[in-house]
Amino acid sequence: MSTTFTPPPSFSIPTSRLHISYLEPNNPTHSAFVHHLWNTDDFIQAEGPTGLDTPEKAAKFIATRVQSDYNRNKHGQMLVSLKPYPDASLAESKMIGMVSLMKGEPPNAYTQPDVGYTILPEESGKGYATEAGIGLIEYARRELGVEGVFGFCRVDAARSRRVLEKIGLEFRGERNLRVFGGARSAVYALPGMGGDLTVYGIDD
Repeated sequence: MSTTFTPPPSFSIPTSRLHISYLEPNNPTHSAFVHHLWNTDDFIQAEGPTGLDTPEKAAKFIATRVQSDYNRNKHGQMLVSLKPYPDASLAESKMIGMVSLMKGEPPNAYTQPDVGYTILPEESGKGYATEAGIGLIEYARRELGVEGVFGFCRVDAARSRRVLEKIGLEFRGERNLRVFGGARSAVYALPGMGGDLTVYGIDD
């Protein structure tokens, strides 16, 4: 029987400009933000419609899908908040996006997670996705025992590829990834990860 992972609401992973924190299943502010973020034109253009077209659906998504990732891995989809000044607390900061480390659900899961990110359109282009990705990966490696991290994106997604490279991942070629229904993807990995990606469950 799995236990529910419930970090304190004040928990955050601080970076120089940001706070990275867990989504709270019963926090209406969080579900309203996820609904807003995932229905921006930029997000829908990149990811397609998600079906989270009301805050109530977003709340259910957090309570089920997001929480199950937390219970299983202690990481998953996380909030990104912008500090108004360097020493600002999480409560004083403004939600501007999300960053994630996802492994998928067995049996369609890789043995190491992949990093993802989305930032509100009005805050994009300022390096926040890169900073959040680095901050979450460093925390996961230091505190959660994560040894490797992948990055996946569409082959033609030049902006996403630049962010993955700035985070510090290396290009490992293109593959048809089963977790994305066989879609052709650019594959990135942390330096030091094995050259044979099949050992991580990555295959064509």
